Amino acid sequence: MKPVSCGLSLQESIKSELSLSKKAWLLDFIALFPMKSIVYISSAAATFFMVLPHEMVDGNPVPALFKDRPTAYHMFLVSALLAFTGSFSTLLIQNKSRIEIFCRVYAMASMVSALAIVLYATALAGFESAFQPDQLVVKEKKIIYLSSNS
Repeated sequence: MKPVSCGLSLQESIKSELSLSKKAWLLDFIALFPMKSIVYISSAAATFFMVLPHEMVDGNPVPALFKDRPTAYHMFLVSALLAFTGSFSTLLIQNKSRIEIFCRVYAMASMVSALAIVLYATALAGFESAFQPDQLVVKEKKIIYLSSNS
């Protein structure tokens, strides 16, 4: 009597399952890695800019990098918040394709805009310091002679 074979052997079926799970893991990694990095980067950037030294501009604390442009700082905070929210939502909603794609797109767009705002502020701060002449204030020196008229 010959053994009846009904498909793949046990070893072959386990190998095929492992290769499929590796492929699925790789696809999940490629799909979710950008979202996880956006969560980490946006939260770290917002925390970093809150820890920097601040100056009061119109009654609001603004980091020294944005001291001449407080509106750009507020736009950066909103962009970082939207990037965090979009990427976190994408990580939570993984099986609803339309909502996930929408959250993924606005997370990436918000992260790019936050990066552009920081580069804009850094470039302007660098150009302003490089091309402005040093403003030295020379105070008039007064010499007082003590004379004795006795």
